[in-house]
Amino acid sequence: MRLELDRMQFRVAQIKTELHEFQSQSHLVQKQSIQNKSKIAPNNSNYEVIQNKPLATNGFLEKVVVRNQVLYLEGWVVSFDEGLADGFKVSISGQEKHNFELELELPSPHHIKQAFPQLKNIEKAGFCIKLPFSSKHQNWQDTLIILTPLFRGREGLILVNLPQSSIPIPSTDYLKWTGGGGEHGAFLRNSFAFLSYFIQLAGLKQTDRVLEVGCGLGRMAYGLAHYLKPPGSYEGFEIMARFIKWPQQEISTRCPHFNFRLVNIYNHHYNPGGNVKAKDFVFPYEDQSFNFVFLTSVFTHMQTEEVRHYLEEIYRALKWGGKCLCSCFLLNDKSEQLITEGKSGFQFVHELNECFTTNPSNPEAAIAFKEYLLLKWISESGFAVISKYYGSWCGRDKYTSGQDILIIEKKDRIDKNI
Repeated sequence: MRLELDRMQFRVAQIKTELHEFQSQSHLVQKQSIQNKSKIAPNNSNYEVIQNKPLATNGFLEKVVVRNQVLYLEGWVVSFDEGLADGFKVSISGQEKHNFELELELPSPHHIKQAFPQLKNIEKAGFCIKLPFSSKHQNWQDTLIILTPLFRGREGLILVNLPQSSIPIPSTDYLKWTGGGGEHGAFLRNSFAFLSYFIQLAGLKQTDRVLEVGCGLGRMAYGLAHYLKPPGSYEGFEIMARFIKWPQQEISTRCPHFNFRLVNIYNHHYNPGGNVKAKDFVFPYEDQSFNFVFLTSVFTHMQTEEVRHYLEEIYRALKWGGKCLCSCFLLNDKSEQLITEGKSGFQFVHELNECFTTNPSNPEAAIAFKEYLLLKWISESGFAVISKYYGSWCGRDKYTSGQDILIIEKKDRIDKNI
């Protein structure tokens, strides 16, 4: 009965928001229609702007090697729907390159074939790009390389890497706390995968001011340090003291426009000694300070009241039109079915206050939300959902990342007292 009442109240709020959008933003709809760059459709929040989404793909730019004045780019990529790539766009430090040799349908790395046996043609998803250059003294350090795989004219998710970095990778002692078994490769894959989401899915610019909520060891900051350029900047805060020292010492000293700070927020699972509750924590930044805010695996460890408060703080900290990317666990018909069938790696079957956990004795270890409820709270906080990408956590055959990803944009607030 309560869930049904929530749905009815949310629908009333949605209708009012749609009327507001029609009256105050009709010029935006007309502009977008003329530009033919996106479609606008009603959504469970304000409006979902379905942009030219890239194809759902899986892949990685594994090797970037310079040898005899040739840049070798080797990796693998495959589309869930379109199979193997038939071309690439190559960008080096923001400059598109056209003079390169491309080899396709090469044997995939053995570990990839084992990890993704369900992907069609995965055994020959390998590629090699050879790009000659004239200068013998070319400096490749911190040079960001972006590949855009093409599938019969459609773009897939970009692949990002670099030949060499001036920033070291954390030691195994640090990495063992971040997942991926303490492997350097897992650290880089995650860092560059999310950098690709920031750039391609959220439209991050090199000069944007960025805030990371829950920066951890600096895994996401590592990739961003090779992309953001002054006046662009990065701020990150973290609740675990053992993490924050490494990015302060290794990233901030090389990139002074990157700043990391420790905050003593209580979390039953990660910081039981914290002296500030998350639902009371005020982000230590001025209003409208950032173009882009992101949270990776933060809402997955927070309960309802805390998430709703963080949405308010993100709204306050973002500039008008600013965007936020957050990863989360969304419960809907599909994910709940997969959980019931035993295909999910997470059993969100224990209900709390408008959320679910896998472990009632340690709920913050993993928390999921009903999708319609989280979208409702997002809408009430003044955001519009720009795009939504489901993850593999529940056993989906087609996905973008491990967790679900939402990209939201700061809009006008709706009236909560209707």
